[in-house]
Formats: sequence, C-alpha cells, structure tokens
Amino acid sequence: MVRRQATLFAALAGAIAQAAASEGGGGGQALITPQFGLIFWTLVTFVALVLFLRWFAWKPLLGAIEARERAIQESQDQARRDREEAARLAAEQRSMLEDARRERLEALDQGRKDAERLKAEILGEAKLQRERTLRQAEAQVETLLRQAKAELRAQTADLAVQVASKLIGRNLEGATQQELVEEYLADLERSGGPPPKPPS
Repeated sequence: MVRRQATLFAALAGAIAQAAASEGGGGGQALITPQFGLIFWTLVTFVALVLFLRWFAWKPLLGAIEARERAIQESQDQARRDREEAARLAAEQRSMLEDARRERLEALDQGRKDAERLKAEILGEAKLQRERTLRQAEAQVETLLRQAKAELRAQTADLAVQVASKLIGRNLEGATQQELVEEYLADLERSGGPPPKPPS
C-alpha cells in the first residue's frame, strides 16, 4: 500500500517537473533565472513530500521507534525485576544455608551432650555394679569366713575333747564334754592366741 502510494507520488512529482520545464522553454537558462511557476511547483512538491512522509513514512517509523523503546523499557524493567528476584532468592538461600549450618551445629552440640550424658550414665551404672559386686564378694567372704571359723571351732572342739579324753583317761559324758569345749573356746577367744597346751 505504501509502495503504491510512493509510486503515485513519484509519478506526480515527475509530471509537475515536466510541466515546469515546458513552461520555461529556455533550456538551461530557465534553471538560472527565477520563475514564479517553478518556485510555486517546487514548494507544492516539497509540501506534498513532507505531508506524504509524515503520514506514510514518519508515522510508521515513529510508531516502530516508540514500540522499540517500549520493548527496550519493558526488557529493562524485566531485567531489573529479574535482578531483584535473583537477589531475593540469593538472600533466601544464604539465610537457608545459615539456618542449616546453625541447625547442624546445634545437632552436633546436642549429640555431644547426649554422648556425655550417656557416658556418665554408663560410668555411674558401672560404678554401682562394681560396688554391688564388691558388696556381694565381701558378703560371700564374710560368709565363708564365718563358715571357716565355725568349722575350725568344731574341729578345735573335737580335737580338744580327744586330747582331754586321752589326758584324763576316761570318756567324758556329753554334758561334761560340752562344758570343757565351751571353756576351752572361751579361753581361746579371750587370749586371742593359740589354744593353751594341756598339762603333761
């Protein structure tokens, strides 16, 4: 459409130029001498060209330039928004990394505290178990000592009765034997030493 109008305008300008040239009729001399018709048609052609360019060339060019400016402005705005979004996401990522680092340190600290508490519990339990074992061992030793003392006492009593029987040369009655044993053991406990030797 614009090309067709431009072709028509060029044909019109050519016709005007030919008309102006035919009016002058003087050949090259007409271009030097100012003529009213030539000036008039030159001005008309110039004004028509300006109007044509304004309607059919400048307006689309200006529209294209404005559209390009709008596109560039929108691109700049979009780039600015993208930069702001990227900065916001980077800040969020840094915050998340800091939170993760803090949580990891807290978890490590909690794990260390739990390990120390568990260690203290295990050591305390081991100490209690050792004390129980020691008490049980002491009780068993005490029981064994009592049993050994009782056995030693019984053996000492039998031995004392046998020695006394041989010395006296007679069998003692049960009550007499018991009295002698008790007396002998009492002497033994009082002295805290070996049994007294029987008289020879």
